[in-house]
Amino acid sequence: MTKILFICTGNICRSPMAEVIFNNICHKNKRKDIIAKSAGTHAENGQPMSELAREALLKCGEKLPKTPHKSTLLTHNLMQKHQKIIDLRTFLDPFGGDLDTYIRVCKQLQIECERLYNELCKT
Repeated sequence: MTKILFICTGNICRSPMAEVIFNNICHKNKRKDIIAKSAGTHAENGQPMSELAREALLKCGEKLPKTPHKSTLLTHNLMQKHQKIIDLRTFLDPFGGDLDTYIRVCKQLQIECERLYNELCKT
């Protein structure tokens, strides 16, 4: 099982969006051997994904998981459990922005997740 961990600051915008996008790509390609999770360097455990992040995912054609996202604080132990860690803090943080900002970030994450999936699967 290949485990990927997307990280951002609060784990309510960028990294949970990337987690959803990447897992959707894996599901579409019938890859049950790859799973993505997310965490935040300054996350407060148990917070839901930002409503605008959820809305942006839907507007960008992504399917939301049945289990709602709960933010997770990044720990050393969590990092050790994942083979690949993707730091998304270089991407624009949409927190506090409007829906268009979230959609723009979502589209960038879709491109990045496709690239990462193709790199991992060598296709």
